[in-house]
Amino acid sequence: MNNTVTIYIDGKEITAKEGQNLLEVALENGIDIPNLCYNQKISPTASCRLCIVKIHGIGGFTTACTHTVEDGMHVTAFDDELEDMRKTLLDMLFSQHNDDCISCSKDGDCILQDLAFRYNLCREDRTLPPVWKNLEDTSDTSSYVLRYDSSKCIMCERCVKACEQIQGKGYLNIINRGLDSHVGTGYKNWIDSKCDGCGECAKICPVGALTVKSVYSERKNIRKKDIDKTVQTTCPYCGVGCQINISTIKGKIVHSEGVDKKPNNGSTCVKGRFGLDFVNHPERLKKPLIRKDGKLEEVSWNEALTFTSNKLKKIKEEYGSNSIAGLSSARCTNEENYLFQKFIRGVIGTNNIDHCARL
Repeated sequence: MNNTVTIYIDGKEITAKEGQNLLEVALENGIDIPNLCYNQKISPTASCRLCIVKIHGIGGFTTACTHTVEDGMHVTAFDDELEDMRKTLLDMLFSQHNDDCISCSKDGDCILQDLAFRYNLCREDRTLPPVWKNLEDTSDTSSYVLRYDSSKCIMCERCVKACEQIQGKGYLNIINRGLDSHVGTGYKNWIDSKCDGCGECAKICPVGALTVKSVYSERKNIRKKDIDKTVQTTCPYCGVGCQINISTIKGKIVHSEGVDKKPNNGSTCVKGRFGLDFVNHPERLKKPLIRKDGKLEEVSWNEALTFTSNKLKKIKEEYGSNSIAGLSSARCTNEENYLFQKFIRGVIGTNNIDHCARL
């Protein structure tokens, strides 16, 4: 059992677990310390510096995301000096960030945009020139499903750590140094790398630097505010049972991403995020087909099931049970696969049953 400690943030007494992350404790208790690079799923980076606080007994500023709580700790999260420092840090970030929010798919769902609004940091209030305009364009749109815009990248390293620590792949890294730094795969083009396009990097990106291409829609970009409805469901591709949110516009799927619940805790594979385009495909089969006079024709489910049942009975009578085999699918639920093998063994009378594990 974890020991608890008592700390004080801006005079508020808080009970926390010993060794718990200070920023996490603050956020859990309604103290909204600004942050960009922090995410509970990855190790702290402290690259944005926005979560700076003052801790009694420690000189200068300390990043809350890299500090753990200790019993009796007194923390100052907000005062004029800290807020002025955060506004300056934001000013620096915006000098390296293309703030063309109008055409950005993250418009209305961007942490940096929210912080600019929070600190009233309009263009006329910024003191640093937009250096991003003079930097070499290292953007990459070669991936089938991902888009990287280097002019919007704030080098928070969320994507790099998500690839390494959440997905366990380590395909992304920070290329070059200083203002020339950008996210890359180490290959000339993104599509030439080992990246399989799972999209974890795009999901965790706090700005519009890494975004998902609209593989489900003819639209160039899909914004969160454009979505009509989002429904939680189970990914149909394998037996893990990953929970995904399916977003639709006018009844058509436009986006899919993992839900922060078990068993996948927000993550998905490339199929779960991008492999559901068959739902909207114009050639998708929606009714059973039976070949009549050499031509496939749509029929009712009753006719199709009757036809199949009669054929199976005839084959079994003429050639025996072992002339029939059943092949189940990973797209079915465990319960459906159980019933199918029960049908093959119990009704057909054969053990010729197999399963295509990964389609």
